[in-house]
Amino acid sequence: RVAVLCQPTTQTLADAYASGLATSGVRSRGYTLPDGEAAKTFTTVEDVIGRLAEDGFTRGDAIIAVGGGALTDAAGFIAATFMRGVDVIYLPTTLLGAVDAAIGGKTAVNVAGKNLAGAFRHPGAVLIDVDVLDRLPASLRAEGAAEAIKTGFIADMEIVREYEADPTTPDLEQVVNRCVAVKAAVVSDDFRESDRRAILNYGHTVGHAVETVVGLRHGSAVSVGMVAAGGAAEFAVGFTGNERQRTVLGSVGLPTDIDPDTPRQALMAQIAFDKKRDRTGLRMVLLEDFASPVVVPVDDATVAAAFTAIGLT
Repeated sequence: RVAVLCQPTTQTLADAYASGLATSGVRSRGYTLPDGEAAKTFTTVEDVIGRLAEDGFTRGDAIIAVGGGALTDAAGFIAATFMRGVDVIYLPTTLLGAVDAAIGGKTAVNVAGKNLAGAFRHPGAVLIDVDVLDRLPASLRAEGAAEAIKTGFIADMEIVREYEADPTTPDLEQVVNRCVAVKAAVVSDDFRESDRRAILNYGHTVGHAVETVVGLRHGSAVSVGMVAAGGAAEFAVGFTGNERQRTVLGSVGLPTDIDPDTPRQALMAQIAFDKKRDRTGLRMVLLEDFASPVVVPVDDATVAAAFTAIGLT
């Protein structure tokens, strides 16, 4: 049997997939999680796992997740923990999910800070329908563009050039293929994020803090976080490309700064949870040049430069 997990915004599509499964003789049962980050809570996960148990699902059954990045994060965590692990397949319905969240085997829920509880579990398959992505509203395409452009900044500038040439309607098949290729290569070298995989978190140190404190959506927050990282890199390693970052991110409709009165101490309280921090203190992913990322310790002056770059007073 298959448990089909979706959200209210993807219910119709999930029902269509369930109908296709039935036609093929596969029994399924649907479970609807809340939209957005509300799907990524222990309360939601506990509820779904309890219902799976009540409905008689076993380790030999599977989960299919139909939705965006938050849904695939939660579904992956459920798959990793229910019965100590069941198979899961992702059908991402957002560009952000297709180029980032559904790829790489990281699953998570939010506890105190963003993604603080999680597990590593590769999906059995990730099925990406570019026609679904092409029908997304402009706001959701922009959110996904943040993670796609991030991938370009750290590893493949052809992705960035695709957006520079056509900010609103880039070739999504080309963008998705290149993003998946980059992430698959990085993850194959460092599945459990002990070393090189950390570069995929470019823009996320400040970005996650902005997401929590300011309330921006993930892609918008990562966009701000990349400009912050650019400011830090200008100060610490001589990076000269932050204006190009601002330009391309702004061209697709993403923010590049925040309210100057946003309290720095609130952001720092969230940055304290950053998973790249080690015994020596805070570390950030910075660019020495485009496609040349480094993970380096940062001091207070470097963090101050990051905050200044996004407009904080």
